Amino acid sequence: MSSSDSEPRTAPGPRGDFLLGSTLDFKESPLEFISYLHRAYGDVVRFRVGPSHWYLVSHPEDIWDMMVHRSKIFLKPAVARRLWEKFLGDGLLTVEGDRWKRLHSLMRPAFHKRRVNAYGTTMVDYTHRMVDGWEEGQSVDFNEAMVGLTLEVVAKTLFNADVRAGTGTVAQAMNTLNVEMLNHIHMPIPVPRWWPSERNRRKMAAIEDIEKIVRGVIAERRSSGEDHGDLLSMLVNARTEDGDGLTDTELRDQAMTLFFAGHETTAHAMTWTWYLLARHPAITERLRADIQEVTGSGRLTVEHLSQLPYLDQVIKESMRILPSVWVFMKEPTEDVVIRGFKIPKGSQIMISPFVTQHDPRWFPSPETFDPDRFSPERVKSIPTGAYVPFSGGGRVCIGKSFAMMEARLIIGSLVQRLQPSIPADYQPVKQAVLSMQPRDGLPTTVVHRAP
Repeated sequence: MSSSDSEPRTAPGPRGDFLLGSTLDFKESPLEFISYLHRAYGDVVRFRVGPSHWYLVSHPEDIWDMMVHRSKIFLKPAVARRLWEKFLGDGLLTVEGDRWKRLHSLMRPAFHKRRVNAYGTTMVDYTHRMVDGWEEGQSVDFNEAMVGLTLEVVAKTLFNADVRAGTGTVAQAMNTLNVEMLNHIHMPIPVPRWWPSERNRRKMAAIEDIEKIVRGVIAERRSSGEDHGDLLSMLVNARTEDGDGLTDTELRDQAMTLFFAGHETTAHAMTWTWYLLARHPAITERLRADIQEVTGSGRLTVEHLSQLPYLDQVIKESMRILPSVWVFMKEPTEDVVIRGFKIPKGSQIMISPFVTQHDPRWFPSPETFDPDRFSPERVKSIPTGAYVPFSGGGRVCIGKSFAMMEARLIIGSLVQRLQPSIPADYQPVKQAVLSMQPRDGLPTTVVHRAP
């Protein structure tokens, strides 16, 4: 972290409204607002949300310092933990310290490469099943389709459950949680969670819809005691060196966490990838030719992925230019100095992959979709901390390998079967809720490729 020998200064930023600060500007268009802050004020910006001062920190060195070198004092904010409490409980996303270490050690074996690779066939099979149900010329909301598909995948591979009939209910519940939880963040004086407001009732109903599925699967695993080859089977039987296992409540919290984190952000990431491929037909054809050369007339498999570096580059560049995870939040447990600016203990610090990954200092021509940025020759020029789609350090997303494999297998399989096609006049509106997604979905026309 950069600091100064002189007396720490107050970070620059907008004055905002006398009462609300920059709350309304941030709520109206979060991405545009924080991008403006970075351009106007630099790598450390101070602004007010209601009575609280928030900070936007955007330099790769400082991002990496918070995530890796001094991660013990930059924790998940208390407001975020309260926000997720009813939904995720004490899941891996929300806990800190020794509790996180215990949970992480119990869950890590389930994400071993061999275990994750075994899920690849299901991902590809479900993708082909979806495409088989689409007729030539049919109009499809690609984002809705991806949310449904990844929900089916995560339920089958992690819980060995078939929720195909309930995907609409769960997708609607997830959307409700996105909207209501973001409203909760933006409210200068949040409505208490116990207050019977319409918003709180919607939020609790959405949580119950998802929880009903999760609790049912947990109960079945407990009663049967069988290993179904899925994550939940492993968690039910997981033990520490002292023989300690997960309680029913802990199992519920981890299952809810994986149910949420295991599909929503990946679905939006693949939606943005499909949008970019539709806008860049030359890149799509290069990718299709690569896949054709490796797979011939067969289906894409996990074993093929190591022979398809360009597919990996396409996914990574998509997550750079249009990251579904557009922000991380940190809260220092003591006063800190970043680039000569004092940030008090307990402040809300925003780290935005969207902002940093659009900085021309780290990514020349940042608005250009250029998968070759991640070629072996060029990737070395990207500074550490400038590209963090899965966070970094010890708290890097435990499902990173699962998500990357899923994105490559699904996008690769779709490119084999379909020509990306969206309306010529379509302009996506980036909606930055809990993850970034196109506000009104992604309208797509089904165009099958010749076998």
